[in-house]
Amino acid sequence: MSSEVIDGVCQGISRQVFQFNPDISVLLVRFSPKDAPSAYWSMTSTAFSLIISSIVTSAQNEITLLDAIVVVYVLLLPVLASAFGLSEIMAPQSTKNSTRSVHSPLLIVANWTRSAFTYSFALYVWISAPTFGQGPPECNKATFFIFFGASLPALGSGRYLNLAVWSILTLTFVWRSLKGARTIFISLHALFSKTASQALLRPKHSAENEVHREVVRRKNFVTGETTQTNRLFRPRQIFHELLQGMASHILGWAPSGTGRWYRLFGKAILITFLSIWAIVMTELQLALNDQGAINNEWGFGQILPLVLTISPLFSLWESFLSRHSSGPTSKSRKIRFSIRKASNLQRPQCELDFYPPEFVDKMPEAEVDKARAPSAFAVITIDEREMYTTYEAHNTTDPEWEESFDVEVDDLSTVVIRVFDRKCIDRGWTSFIGFTTIHPFTAFPHAVDPAVYSGEEENPAPPSKKVDLDDIPLVRDGHTVPNMTIGISLSSDTKAPISLLVAPPILHGPKIERVERRVNLVKFGNRKMGSKKETTTRVYEMS
Repeated sequence: MSSEVIDGVCQGISRQVFQFNPDISVLLVRFSPKDAPSAYWSMTSTAFSLIISSIVTSAQNEITLLDAIVVVYVLLLPVLASAFGLSEIMAPQSTKNSTRSVHSPLLIVANWTRSAFTYSFALYVWISAPTFGQGPPECNKATFFIFFGASLPALGSGRYLNLAVWSILTLTFVWRSLKGARTIFISLHALFSKTASQALLRPKHSAENEVHREVVRRKNFVTGETTQTNRLFRPRQIFHELLQGMASHILGWAPSGTGRWYRLFGKAILITFLSIWAIVMTELQLALNDQGAINNEWGFGQILPLVLTISPLFSLWESFLSRHSSGPTSKSRKIRFSIRKASNLQRPQCELDFYPPEFVDKMPEAEVDKARAPSAFAVITIDEREMYTTYEAHNTTDPEWEESFDVEVDDLSTVVIRVFDRKCIDRGWTSFIGFTTIHPFTAFPHAVDPAVYSGEEENPAPPSKKVDLDDIPLVRDGHTVPNMTIGISLSSDTKAPISLLVAPPILHGPKIERVERRVNLVKFGNRKMGSKKETTTRVYEMS
C-alpha cells in the first residue's frame, strides 16, 4: 500500500515485519551442524535473514525510511549477540603456550559477510535518505531519528550524524578486511576444496628461529619473601583467525585486563546493557514518530520471526536436559598436556613418487631420505573446541617436539592428535599423516575409594600425578600404519610455569633483553603492603 501525507501525517505506512528466512538457517545448519545449536550461529542466521530481507524489500521500494531506521536499530541485537559469541570464541589467553579456539572456514566467511552486509545497508539507507523507499518525499521529511530521546530530523542533523558514525565504522571494517584479506580468501577457497582448508593449519608467518628465557622475580613486602622462576619457551605462532568487528573489540576490553570476573560477568552485563539500549531506542523511534494508522494484526510474518528469535532458548533447554540425563556430573580439572615425539612418520605423498625407481636408486641416499622425510607438526584438539599446534620438525621421520600446554578437561573429554606434513601443504597435496584419540579420564589412575578398600595394604599408594603414554599407534585411512607411533605425557601438576622440556641448541645471544616491572605498594606509616614483580626476558637465536 502506498503512503500519502494528510494534515502533516504520513498515512498508510505499512509496518513491515521482516521474515527471518528459514532457508538461510537451514544452510548454516547443513554446513556446520556442530555449531548450529550455539547462540552465535542462531544470531548470525537471524542477522543474515534480516539484512537480506531488508535489502530485497528496499530494492523493491516496499519499505519506508522509518522502517529502515528501525531495521538498523534491530540489527544491533543479533550483531551484539553474535559479537558476544565471538568474544568468547576469541577470548585472549593468559599464557604464551595456551590453546586457541577451533573454528571452521565457514565461521570466518559468515562473520565477514554479515558485517559487510550490515555496513553496506546502513550506509545505503542514510546516503539515499531523501529519496529512500516507499512513499512520497514528504514522508521522509516528516521522519525523525531518535537518539537518546532527542528527535533529530532524519534528513538533517540525524542524517549527518549517522553518515559520520557509519562512515567511520565502515572505514575501520575496510581496513580490517584489507589487513585480513589473505585469511578471507583462504577461508573462501577452503569452503570448496579439502586441500585448501589445510592452509588454515599453517601459521600466517614463518616462525622466528628464536628461544626466549624468562626469569620472574617476586617480592612480598609484607613477609619479605622473595621467589624466582625460570622458563624457556618459543614465541607463539600466529594463525589465521576470525576478523573481529568493532563490537567484539569493545567486548574484549576490560578495566584491568581480561580478568576472571570480567570474563564471567562483565561481558554479560555489558551486552545486556547494550541490548537494552538498542531495544529502548527502537521503541522510542516508533513512539516519537507520528505514524498515522498502523497495521497491528499478527499473522504468519510476525509469529515466525518471533519463534526463530527465541530458538536459542530451545538449544539451552536441550543442553540442560542432556547434561542431567547423561549420568554422573562430569568433573572439570586442569591438566598439562605434553606432546613429546613421534617415530617412523611417513609422508602421504612424496616428490619422488613421480619418478621411476631406477632414477631414484641413482640419487644420493641423503637426498632421498630428506625428500621422503616429512616436516611434521601435530594439531591437538580437545573436544573439538580448543586446539594447540606444535612447531614443525623439519625433514625428519622421528620429530621431537617436547611442547606443553595447560587445558581444562572433564571426565568426558576426548583429545584427538592429528599429524600433518608441511611439505605436502605447501604443494597443495593431501597432508594428513595419521591420528590417535586419547581419553584423559581413562589415562589417569584414580584414588581408591576408602569405603571399598580391602585393607590388604597398610596405606594405598596415592595416584600418580603424571602419566607417560609411549608408542601410541597412529591410524590413517582406517588402518594402523606399522611402526608409526607418537608419545605424550599427561600431568595434573600445573603449578610450575610451562617450559620447554629440552633446551634447544643456541647459536648466540641474547640479542634482545626486555625488563618489565610491576609494583603494587601501599604504605601505612612504616608498614608496607603489596608486592613487586620483575620479569626479564632474553631472546636467543637458535642454531
